[in-house]
Amino acid sequence: MVDVIETFKLNEKNYVDEIHKKTQIVLGNTLSIGMDHFEWWSKKVNGKFKGTAAFTIAQDGQVYNHYDPKYYSKFIKLYNWDERSIPIVLENEGWLIKDFKKNKLRNWCGDEYSKNEETAIYIKWRGKFRWAPYSEEQINSLAELCGDLCEKFDIPLICATHNTKIDDISEKQGIYSRSNYSVNYLDVSPAFNFEEFKKQIKR
Repeated sequence: MVDVIETFKLNEKNYVDEIHKKTQIVLGNTLSIGMDHFEWWSKKVNGKFKGTAAFTIAQDGQVYNHYDPKYYSKFIKLYNWDERSIPIVLENEGWLIKDFKKNKLRNWCGDEYSKNEETAIYIKWRGKFRWAPYSEEQINSLAELCGDLCEKFDIPLICATHNTKIDDISEKQGIYSRSNYSVNYLDVSPAFNFEEFKKQIKR
């Protein structure tokens, strides 16, 4: 069982306290470093922002629980799929942009990339080319957390092996990413190691 920290709890205005049968776990990115995304969630829409996630997994593998996963948020924002899913975000800056004038990489909001440029993953996908990596510790913790949640909520311990759109995803059960729902989503990115994650959850 993965160790979960309860220090970053969301206000009840940041999720929907209704209980529905869970059939999926949905993965995404924080698009930030540290817990900056938690601060954004807490302040957006006058403190009533609901596009949140039940869990965050930091780069060092630490897991943070933001609300009870029996409830739901507006993470996917498509139809009624949010009610049946448990969202998990991974600390990750997402796509990166080259600042050729200063010869530096920047993240989506213009801040300097937090790691060395050599760590970036170069894969052309959905109009972007450079991506921040996920850590081995994150993948390990994610596999453990998904195992715990799948057992608790009776979700099949199976996962998508890619991050492209799945047309009939509403009928699927298991572990998917936001990018499986819509071409408008860029998480999880091509930097995510699906093969390694699949190995981890099958142990």
